[in-house]
Amino acid sequence: MSGLRLAGALWIMAGVTCAGLLSFVLIGERLNDLGALLANLALPARVLGGALVAFLIGSLLLTRPGPNVVRWSSLVGVAWLIAFGPLVVTAVAAALGGSEVGPVISSSLITSLGIAGAVVGYWSRMAARRLK
Repeated sequence: MSGLRLAGALWIMAGVTCAGLLSFVLIGERLNDLGALLANLALPARVLGGALVAFLIGSLLLTRPGPNVVRWSSLVGVAWLIAFGPLVVTAVAAALGGSEVGPVISSSLITSLGIAGAVVGYWSRMAARRLK
């Protein structure tokens, strides 16, 4: 059961990281020119959706842990890798080209926290199954 709590905490941390990135970086840095933010809504929408989903999965793992929630966590983990994994690759490629390192850190943190939450939840459920 403590493994599912850890998985829930990791998902909540992923949600907090997404919300912070959206609030302070994507919106905060463009506060004077929100038109630039509205011109390219793909990244803010992805980060907002990630925050909402991460908070939902994390809170479900903390309050109602069970096989269905772990299954949803695993499915969201795969979708999380598909949604945020390319951001890491793009940020690393840009950093190798001489760009900032900040996007590498934030995208890597978001991606790794979500994947870790899914993996810890899955492993915890498999360990509980073996004990029965």
